[in-house]
Amino acid sequence: MIQELRVRNFLSFKDEVTFSFKASSDNTLEDYYVAKQKDGTRLLKLAMVYGANASGKSNLIEAFNFIYHFIHKAPTEGRNAGTGFMPFLFGDTAKEPGEFELVFYVDDKKHRYRLKLDREKVLQETLTYYPSTRPVKVFERYFSSYKNISVVELGPRLKASELAQEAIQLKTLKNTSVFVGYNQVNVFFSEIERVKDWFNNQYLSSICPYSELTRFTDNFIRKNPEKKDNALTFLKGADFNIDDILFEDKDEKVSENFLKLIDSAPLLEEEKTKIKNEKVIRWEKIAFRHKIEKDKEVQFYSMPEELQSRGTLRYYGLAGLFFHAIEKDAFLPIDEIGSDLHPLLVIHFIKEFLKKSSKAQLLFTTHNMSILNEKDILRKDAIWFTEKRKDGSTDLFSLSDFKFRKELSFYKAYKIGKFGAIPEL
Repeated sequence: MIQELRVRNFLSFKDEVTFSFKASSDNTLEDYYVAKQKDGTRLLKLAMVYGANASGKSNLIEAFNFIYHFIHKAPTEGRNAGTGFMPFLFGDTAKEPGEFELVFYVDDKKHRYRLKLDREKVLQETLTYYPSTRPVKVFERYFSSYKNISVVELGPRLKASELAQEAIQLKTLKNTSVFVGYNQVNVFFSEIERVKDWFNNQYLSSICPYSELTRFTDNFIRKNPEKKDNALTFLKGADFNIDDILFEDKDEKVSENFLKLIDSAPLLEEEKTKIKNEKVIRWEKIAFRHKIEKDKEVQFYSMPEELQSRGTLRYYGLAGLFFHAIEKDAFLPIDEIGSDLHPLLVIHFIKEFLKKSSKAQLLFTTHNMSILNEKDILRKDAIWFTEKRKDGSTDLFSLSDFKFRKELSFYKAYKIGKFGAIPEL
């Protein structure tokens, strides 16, 4: 689970800001919202971010996403490519490095990942964990301007040979993470593997309003009846007529003219060879079966996936990610959760997540102010705001920073500007 993320000089975050899932002393909805770690730390399962357009809400999601991609992907252009980092561009900070610090728990052990980089190279990268109250180094890397390379030092508890350490350092390019270098070397250190597996399986890539989600849910439920039933239950909230999801494999013969053009198609070479040999294209047909009543008689009609409404497909796509996050105790960040969805569906999604999550975490941005009326699913420390400063940078703060009477309506207070983070009209 994630405790907090600190960011400085990244996109609109000029000055350091801290987003935190750490619960305050408030015990409101404790059983639904809070997962307690072995060291006593109480972490929230859900947080939401409000703010005006262009205030930086999406950039908070993007900060989490940058860490995800930086840890997973090596630049295709090798050492000559950049890091993908983008600083705050209004002023002198455009030439300065940015910093990230992620505090998280893996197997009930607290970890701290720090990263300092500019557009061309990583300046510092460290990973520590806490088997007790004192931190233990897993790895540390810094950039040597004299040698023009990244120097990687593994912690003493790893008991790494000089050969293993040199191999990891050789594969860790100046623009990539130590994790990328480690993945290319035939070595095994449990302290690194534990964190690598967490990033692979429990730290999900962010979802934006334009993310194509249906393929993920198709693959998630196709061979698992229980997961399919769960997705259908979710889907019926968006379109109560949907009764089933049907999968069918189709074979289609291809012409000789098509075979002549296949070499230029954007397919893997093994797929091209298979099509040439079999002269058949295999594809999957997916349909939603609708149940309707006409003259008191029940009838069923199948419609292909592409003919469903955008809202239906959006909620269907989110259903797969919802159950994947619950099953894996994963962190799921969603930008504009209400895109194409009725506000009541979003509230239903939130309630179901809180009920079903053990240690899964959901972070989302939204303009849906009606959620602030749902006090039966709200904690002050779970509500965050972004506000644009006069210099164009983003300020980030929590509702728990404000003192006010419990009976005050969050919705009305936000609407009249008591917390800021609204458009100036």
